[in-house]
Amino acid sequence: MHETVADAMLVVPQFASVCCVVGDRYRPRPGVIVPAAVMLVAMLMPVVHAGAVWTLFAATLLLLLAPLPVMRRRRADGRRAEPMDVHRALSAVVMSGMLLMGHATGVAGGHAGHGIALSAVLGAGVIGYCAFSGWLLRHEWAQEDRRAVRSGEVFAMTVAVVGMTLAM
Repeated sequence: MHETVADAMLVVPQFASVCCVVGDRYRPRPGVIVPAAVMLVAMLMPVVHAGAVWTLFAATLLLLLAPLPVMRRRRADGRRAEPMDVHRALSAVVMSGMLLMGHATGVAGGHAGHGIALSAVLGAGVIGYCAFSGWLLRHEWAQEDRRAVRSGEVFAMTVAVVGMTLAM
């Protein structure tokens, strides 16, 4: 039963997030869709027991694609990226970090000290990500057009990150 709940915490919020990205009325860009799709596939790897090599490959690819939502993007006020794009990039970094950490602990063997340091860094990243998510939810709801789809994406991704953290 615990494994089924953990699997659902990996896949369901990520699926909802991909649906929110595709359903956004502001015409999603390939730089947003591709990392979201790769993240969904990466979350499926542990669920379907694809093996450590494929999971590590998907997590590494996700980490490499993480900056895509914020690259080459200019806002009307001249800033580099929308807060939502930053959130998408951070979610890809945190999720890939968790996948890499989950499979790297078995590879590390006798180097337990490195695992503790990586856990501390990842824990700080998760706390920072959740704080940024809370700010972003408040920011989105303060906008005139109140983008419920984007708020749903923020909430789904935060649930996925918290769920993965608890499953570790």
